[in-house]
Amino acid sequence: QDIYGADHSYSGKNLEPGVDLEGTNVNRPNLFKADLTGANLSGANLTYTFLDYAELIYADLTGANLLASPMWAADLTGANLSYADLSYTSMVGTVLTGANLSGSDLGNIVAYNDATWTDAFYYTDNEPTWDSGMDAAWRTSVGILALAPTSVVPEPSALLLALLGLALVPRRRRR
Repeated sequence: QDIYGADHSYSGKNLEPGVDLEGTNVNRPNLFKADLTGANLSGANLTYTFLDYAELIYADLTGANLLASPMWAADLTGANLSYADLSYTSMVGTVLTGANLSGSDLGNIVAYNDATWTDAFYYTDNEPTWDSGMDAAWRTSVGILALAPTSVVPEPSALLLALLGLALVPRRRRR
């Protein structure tokens, strides 16, 4: 539904992972925390769509219109945003504050300077494909963070228990 209560023309399956909304006009819905993993949103009009905390992992947003669409802390891991429009409107540009950009395709993105990128991040072992103007200096100036890959470090008690178990293995075999 439109945030102002108007009905949408879309009549396909529920908005869920893998949904196909290619070229659809779905502007202004509230998709807060929506799981749109692997969704086809290419060419969709998503103007003023609330995508805060949405999971857009490997979603195809090629050529999507994302004008003034808040995407606070959205997970865009592996998403394709080639030719997506993040232009400024009279109200606000697209907000990507805290969004995960790891492995996403930002090549040939439209009007990205109008977007808010503060605290958007990516892991250095899964760097996005950047548009030609999105060099390291630009990323730093808009607040995009490059984070070291996360690694799982066992808790000391778990490590101690594992070592104790390994130390006792030879004793059991001798009996």
